Amino acid sequence: MVRLVVIAVLILLGSACSRTELAYRNADWLLEHYAGQTVDVSATQLELWQPVLASTLEHHRQEELPLVIAYLDTVTRSIREADSSIGAACLVETALILYQRHARLAVDLSVPLLTDLDAAQIRHLAEYTAVRQQKAVEYYLDPNPERRKASRQKRFIDRIEKWTGKLNDHQRQEVTEALDRIPDLTAPWLAYRAQQMHRLITMLEASENASALRAHLNDWWVHWGGQSAEYRHLWSIAKHEFILLLDELGTTLTDKQRATLEDRLGELRKDLASFLLPAQQPVDLPSMPECASAPV
Repeated sequence: MVRLVVIAVLILLGSACSRTELAYRNADWLLEHYAGQTVDVSATQLELWQPVLASTLEHHRQEELPLVIAYLDTVTRSIREADSSIGAACLVETALILYQRHARLAVDLSVPLLTDLDAAQIRHLAEYTAVRQQKAVEYYLDPNPERRKASRQKRFIDRIEKWTGKLNDHQRQEVTEALDRIPDLTAPWLAYRAQQMHRLITMLEASENASALRAHLNDWWVHWGGQSAEYRHLWSIAKHEFILLLDELGTTLTDKQRATLEDRLGELRKDLASFLLPAQQPVDLPSMPECASAPV
């Protein structure tokens, strides 16, 4: 359910293609469709939910979209200015703040739907998420260690090349070596997701009120609460090593790769900026210690 807002924004940002404008323009339909898949929402429930959906998307357009565009501008500056102090730590930490802001919107959007589910819809949600969980386990947790490692490397490289174009052999080796240092958190993350979803289903079956559901979703989606101390430690290592990888790759980008990255960011910015209101002005990104020298 967290994708009720994120699917229209953060996930779509990852596509780096012309579909972004189309998807944002049709975000209401996409979110209604996703609600139908997830909880089998009825026509009456959908009608009652429409004002919540409309107000949430309007809030995103007014408050969150300018921040996303400002973030893209910051990323572009970090690419364009060779002596820029906007390093990967700044970009990663700011991206996490933007994620949290969008996750809060997802909570606001989801709670009104979840509090109005009947027993059949709760079963539908449980079954739907169980199937998705099993598919994720099958896709990400190959029992063969070598195949699993190779698949992980391919996913990382594919995601990077979506923005930069083809990586050279040296850059691919940088990614491979970094992944040896970045803990693979897939298994504990999927277990955590299953645990939190089970808790949500239990709360729905017990007819918990909106305040309790909101507290659970905020703790889960926004703060990633309930993680073990070991997981938090491994996550900290993974984030640190990922930042180092981004900084290393940044110094090895060729002129062609840098131009490709800048062009794709520019296309994405143009698509999203077309939805800004005429009177909207540039905004400041949330201030981060890692971005102390970066213009915000």
